[in-house]
Amino acid sequence: MKKNEYLGHNIAVPNKINLLVAVLSISSSCYLLWLASHASQWYIKLFCFIAFGFVGNTVFSLLHETVHSNFNTNKKVNYIFGNIFAAFFPTGFSFQKSCHLNHHRQNRTDFEMFEAYHDRDSKFLKTVMLYFILTGVYWISPPVGSLWLMLAPNSLLKSGWSGYDNYERGRMGGAGMLRHLGERPKSEITKMRIEVLFSLVFQISLFYILDLNILGWVICYFGFALQWSSLQYADHAYTVRDIRNGAWNLKVSKFTQWFYLNYHHHLAHHQHPHVSWYHLPKFVDFSAERPSFWSIYLRMWRGLVKINDQAPSPIDKSFESLIDSDSFQN
Repeated sequence: MKKNEYLGHNIAVPNKINLLVAVLSISSSCYLLWLASHASQWYIKLFCFIAFGFVGNTVFSLLHETVHSNFNTNKKVNYIFGNIFAAFFPTGFSFQKSCHLNHHRQNRTDFEMFEAYHDRDSKFLKTVMLYFILTGVYWISPPVGSLWLMLAPNSLLKSGWSGYDNYERGRMGGAGMLRHLGERPKSEITKMRIEVLFSLVFQISLFYILDLNILGWVICYFGFALQWSSLQYADHAYTVRDIRNGAWNLKVSKFTQWFYLNYHHHLAHHQHPHVSWYHLPKFVDFSAERPSFWSIYLRMWRGLVKINDQAPSPIDKSFESLIDSDSFQN
């Protein structure tokens, strides 16, 4: 099988299109941050709140592409832009990659059932987590986790939030995201810490270069957090307990689909994690059930559901190879 062909489809990484989208989304993000910090009219700030929510998710979707080695076939270009996109989140690139690929390996396992609980869970903590997801508060966890990793990695890995000696807190998400991180070589952890430092310096530099203020920054990032966080689990909630098939291809407007770079075709992405956003619609079964984003999002507001279903079967080797695959040519 040729590297750019998969199941009879061309899946070549769209290098030029990705670079163009990157320049446009980064430029727009910087402008909206500046505008929100300098405009005095409330309706302009409201515009920035909404617009940055969309554009910020374009940048995040590009980060998602770099994590899957699908932004550019040049490994160095993919890595450089991955760090820039991560700095906008803000998080660390390799840390984000480790956490996200863990998500692919344990989707719909007990680590990732955020809309549901079982008898061993703390229903209170799981309820808090659910509403953090729905209201955008969940966005805080990657930046905080990244800074914690940079400042005190051993403390992070031995904390209750990572699941260390505390099952209930670990089920808030950290135990799954940080899984096997302590087994990484010290040099790799050091690399992650340096990347987080880069993101911190990048954010501070934005304040000085664009003359930002805290209010303008918060307006933009709250708009982003609300959109980003609400989607991160709506595309999985109430799906089958299957690592590869436990996701939705959600219905959204074409406008939203473009800004999110087909991110809502999430079942197709989990089934074929090595396929670029550009080619993802080729792998969507449009005749199958496709609920709207709003139907799942609003259903989650009703609260947790109790589960008795068995955990999904372990990940198979062929799927593991797709998660770890890349399209690098140089």
